Amino acid sequence: MGDLPTSIPRRTVRISAELRELAPRFLAHRRGDVDCMREAIDREDFETVRAIGHTMKGSGSAYGFDDITTLGAEIERLAKARDAQALETVVTGLIEYLDSVEVIFD
Repeated sequence: MGDLPTSIPRRTVRISAELRELAPRFLAHRRGDVDCMREAIDREDFETVRAIGHTMKGSGSAYGFDDITTLGAEIERLAKARDAQALETVVTGLIEYLDSVEVIFD
C-alpha cells in the first residue's frame, strides 16, 4: 500500500522585499496567537479571542497577508457571537494557512 501524501498544497504570497525581516516574525506571532486563542476558547474568554482577531484583521494586509486579515475579521465576528465551535474551525483554517503559506519577496 502506498503512502498518502502528507504535504499541504503551498499558497504563494508575494510581498514587498522591505518586509523580508518582518514577515517571518509576523507569521510566528500568528502561530502564538493560535495557542492563545485555543486556550481562551477553552476558558470561554471570548473577549481575548475577539481582541486577537481584531489585531489580525488590522495587521494582516499591512504585511501583505490578506488572508490573515480575512481570518481575523471572521475570528472577531465569531468571538462577538460567542460561537466556540465555529471559532475552532476558523482557528484550524488559520493553522492550515500558516502551514501552507510560501512567501516570495518582490
